[in-house]
Amino acid sequence: MIRISGGRIEIRVPRIPRPFPASVYATTVWPFVFYEPQVWDDECVKRHERYHWIDQIRWLVVPWLIIYLILSIKHGGGRKHPFERPAYEIQDRCIETSPKPAPNG
Repeated sequence: MIRISGGRIEIRVPRIPRPFPASVYATTVWPFVFYEPQVWDDECVKRHERYHWIDQIRWLVVPWLIIYLILSIKHGGGRKHPFERPAYEIQDRCIETSPKPAPNG
């Protein structure tokens, strides 16, 4: 499935392929954003990837990818990576402010 949202070409894939680790459920390589089915409609993951999409425009894609990979060697992936920290902050704020389901009672 493909959708266009704010200029992003969003593509649902069965699985994010290697070289990405299995813990990665979405990734951005401008102008594309790839999502696994379980996060396809997750607004907070969309905001996280939107941050990367805009960042890649600012830096230009190839320099962004090169620097991202170099920093991955030093910092690892996930929340420790300098390019991931602000994206996770946005995602975490979204999760904190999202409506919670009412407790059963």
